[in-house]
Amino acid sequence: MSTESSTSNLQLAQVYLYRYVGPIFIIVGIVSCVLSLIVFTRKNLRKNTCSIYFIAFNGANLLFILVSLLSFTLEIGYNIAPALHSLFYCRFRLYFAFFFNILCPSYLLCASVDRVLITSFHAR
Repeated sequence: MSTESSTSNLQLAQVYLYRYVGPIFIIVGIVSCVLSLIVFTRKNLRKNTCSIYFIAFNGANLLFILVSLLSFTLEIGYNIAPALHSLFYCRFRLYFAFFFNILCPSYLLCASVDRVLITSFHAR
């Protein structure tokens, strides 16, 4: 098998992956983020600081899905480039994708540190 044919096979596999699996990930991700936001924004959970971190985490995840995953699915899977139609989107798409990708684990880390400090024996 030549290198060119294996490269074209990998590119074709990538197109099919983004075309058929990408929308499933987008739909499942949006539904799970919205359901988590509904749960964590209940009145009795909003009083907990850890729940506030989870609200921020789910909001950042939702924005990551809408900015990054949707864009890549449209570009790679369907050959639609949203960056061609908006100069702002073209300039800041990659920045926002990296920003939300870094922000999500940071919120989980903050929630973990919050739980450790609350359950610490020497907290009082």
